[in-house]
Amino acid sequence: MSLLPVLDPRQLRSLLDLGVEPALIQELVDLVEADVPPRLANLEAALATGDAACIVAEAHHLKGSLGNMGLSRFGDLARRLEEHGREGRVAEAAVLVAALPDAYREALAALREAFPA
Repeated sequence: MSLLPVLDPRQLRSLLDLGVEPALIQELVDLVEADVPPRLANLEAALATGDAACIVAEAHHLKGSLGNMGLSRFGDLARRLEEHGREGRVAEAAVLVAALPDAYREALAALREAFPA
């Protein structure tokens, strides 16, 4: 288990401090909820076919968007997955891909708790 926090809310709170409407934060949370499951499915398919380039692309996208949301633990998992893909370690990436659904649920719950609708 990672020592990183599930959520570092400072990034999203700084948007609120700048005057962003809370509804925008909710839209960002909703985007995570809509965007991540198809990417997880793409990663599963890429793993099944050994498509390292797809693993890199999907993991890179997740790393960026999750990091920007302050989802430290999930973002770090995506970062490590991207590295595995870049290094061609597709078989080793399976462990990380298997951990993604739980990390997603954990991250989404933390977002919903920190920024309730």
